Order: sequence, then structure tokens, then C-alpha cells
Amino acid sequence: MKVRIIPTILTDGQTVVKGTQFNNWRTVGMAQAAAKLYATRDVDELMFIDVKASERNSTIPDSLLSCFTDVLNIPFSVGGGVNSLEVATRYLGAGAEKVLIGRAAFSNPKLISEIAHKFGSQAVIVAVDVLNNDKGEIARKCGKDPVSLSVIEWAKELESLGAGELLLQSVVRDGEMRGMDYLSISEVTSSVNLPVIASGGAKNLEDCLQAVNSGASALAIGALFQFTQITPRNIRKHLEEHGVSVRVG
Repeated sequence: MKVRIIPTILTDGQTVVKGTQFNNWRTVGMAQAAAKLYATRDVDELMFIDVKASERNSTIPDSLLSCFTDVLNIPFSVGGGVNSLEVATRYLGAGAEKVLIGRAAFSNPKLISEIAHKFGSQAVIVAVDVLNNDKGEIARKCGKDPVSLSVIEWAKELESLGAGELLLQSVVRDGEMRGMDYLSISEVTSSVNLPVIASGGAKNLEDCLQAVNSGASALAIGALFQFTQITPRNIRKHLEEHGVSVRVG
């Protein structure tokens, strides 16, 4: 499989936001403008996450979904408030190729199987929030609520439920740009037969290469693209120069 580079656009339901360690959110732009920008940058796919949807006890507004579908002709996934088959069906029907499940994976794990049964496992990404890679601890609710399961145990459970991909997120590294969690990436990819999207902490081209060499099938990147001159094309070129199979635009 060719490694994918996936820019991540976080929203609060209206604007693009950025935070650190899933907290301290600040506005950094407009959703449609961000979607248009990446549509011109020859990316493999995009990921949109409404970080406030669960807190609002709501879903992504139709107006925001249309911001993406109106300007994109590339695959994209959507997360935020996916707590029922009906919500997943609405997102996928609006044009998303995949849905991202977060909190509902704990509160309603059968939802993973329901979506996979109706749309196929390839339509289901499940977020796994890692707290401490030394202990393999995971959490829910954006890293605020520790769970008494190891990251490996949880990854295997998600695979058995029908998840098609795992979004492996490092809570302590999120938005920090100080390096990705290679140990967790390696442990999870060695334990399951699912593609793993590595997220959190990407700081430079070498860091992206090391995450891929640790087993990541894709890289979900936010701050690195927003706050440096590095582009998706730069990363693909660097990976290809080091023998990694990528789609080169």
C-alpha cells in the first residue's frame, strides 16, 4: 500500500481551530478556505474533525459539510458527533468517504459493527487516544478520561468489531510539533492487521519518515502544515527518496 499524507482540519462547527493536547483551542482560519487550499495541493485525502460536536451534544452542521463537498474532488473523512448509524449515514450521504468514531467507540462499541456492516469496514476509522507511550495508556473524551485498557488491547478489540482503520493520536504530543510517538505506532501496527494513521507531534520531514518506518500506513498532519513551510508534496518527495512507496503528484 502507498503511504498516504492526510492534512487534518479541526473545526469548532464554524471555523478552523488549533490546540495543544486536545485543549486550548484558538481560531486559525475558515473551513471552506482551508478545504480549497488543500484541494489545490494535490493531497491524497483530507480529514475534518469537529472537536466540539460531542461537547455540544450535536453533529456537524449541514452548512459545514457542504463547505467540504462543494470544493473537494478528493476523498475525505469526517469526525465529530458520530454516535449513531443515522449520523454516519448522513455524513457518508453528504459525500464523505469515511467516518471517524471517537467517544462512541467506548459508549456504543456495536456502532462500529453496524456501520461496517452497512457501508463496509473501509468506511470506519476509529480514533485511539494514547496518553503515555511508556505504559500504553489510552483515554477517551479528548484525553481527559483514562481507560483501564492498554493501547494494544483496545486496538485488537476495535479490529474485532470491524474497524477499517485506526487513527492513533498522541494526546501529550498533539499540536506540540516535538516528534511523533514511534513506540505506540510500532506496537499497534505489530499487533493488528489494520492500517494505522499516525497523528500528533509531527515536527519535520525526518520525523514523518520515522513514523512510516515504525509502521504507519498514513500520516494525519495539522500544525506542521499550518505553521511551517512544509507541504504534503515535500513529505511525499522525502519519503520517496528514502524508498517509501507514495503517490507523487
